[in-house]
Amino acid sequence: MTETTVTPLSESMQMYLVTIARLRMNGRPVPLSQLAEALSISPVSVNEMCRKLQEQELVVYRPYKGALLTPEGERRAYRVLRRHRLWEVFLVEKLGFEYAQAHDAACQLEHATPELLADRLDVFLGHPAVNPLGRAIPRASGDLPARPLRPLAALAAGQRGHVAHCDVSEATRSFLNEQGVRPGASLMVVATAEDSLLVQVGEAHVSLERTLAEAVQMEMEMERTPSEAAVVALTRSDLDEGEQKDAGRQNLPTRVSLHELSVGQRGIIVRVGGQGPIRRRMMDMGLVTGAEVKVVRVAPLGDPVEFEVKGYRLSLRKSEARNVTVEVPAEEGE
Repeated sequence: MTETTVTPLSESMQMYLVTIARLRMNGRPVPLSQLAEALSISPVSVNEMCRKLQEQELVVYRPYKGALLTPEGERRAYRVLRRHRLWEVFLVEKLGFEYAQAHDAACQLEHATPELLADRLDVFLGHPAVNPLGRAIPRASGDLPARPLRPLAALAAGQRGHVAHCDVSEATRSFLNEQGVRPGASLMVVATAEDSLLVQVGEAHVSLERTLAEAVQMEMEMERTPSEAAVVALTRSDLDEGEQKDAGRQNLPTRVSLHELSVGQRGIIVRVGGQGPIRRRMMDMGLVTGAEVKVVRVAPLGDPVEFEVKGYRLSLRKSEARNVTVEVPAEEGE
């Protein structure tokens, strides 16, 4: 049996493939001008590199139209993207980096990471399905899991995702960009009305007409990884009463969102979600993986909730506590 030899690619070639994969929309060629702008490289240099990649059968270059990845070019690109997004998860969730810092560091680490290390990192992180922005992490085979798009207007209050693209005019796109509603941005729907939506972008709230929200295509963020869905430690919402009793009899822990705990209940933090300043604030207060947290009391109207962590007390709103997943011992979860 003949073994196929994979020709190593330079860091520059890898960057081209990954950038084309990120910029591609609906299978259309990526214009060289757009590729040059994204890489901060002259169009002449981009044209020359695309021809080299075409010679290696990694790219199909179409004059005056742009560049498309071949199936092999796509596999190579997604392998690099997999390493990049795994490092983003590690740096944000395990080392407490802000996403922007993690992204910059991952841009360097992605090229120096052998596949064996990427596989070990994937196992260590519990096979995450998405990066901190909710973008899908390619599989080890070099395939990107299909994730259907939904218009922003179709999301219900409390749902979140990130912007894939905006099918609007240039003037409207400029307006959306000013509001922070741009490809890659993470949004959460705060409230809906018959003719409008209120969405949260970072720390800001933006009101959008429903007709405009119809043109904003979203990728839904995954709340759980496949490994989390497969383990026996299930949330209360996943179990009916009988199944909860079965889990208790087997002395299996239950995983719930922190806001679901009752007064007096304790849990061990297994995941701190959220993004940016909110996540950083929670971690600064001691809400880190492995820490024990106890519900002390709840405000009369149900919000905020007071918790005890590492010997001191802090208050969180339920919306913030939703981002923290805790593991409750069987006797506590019954």
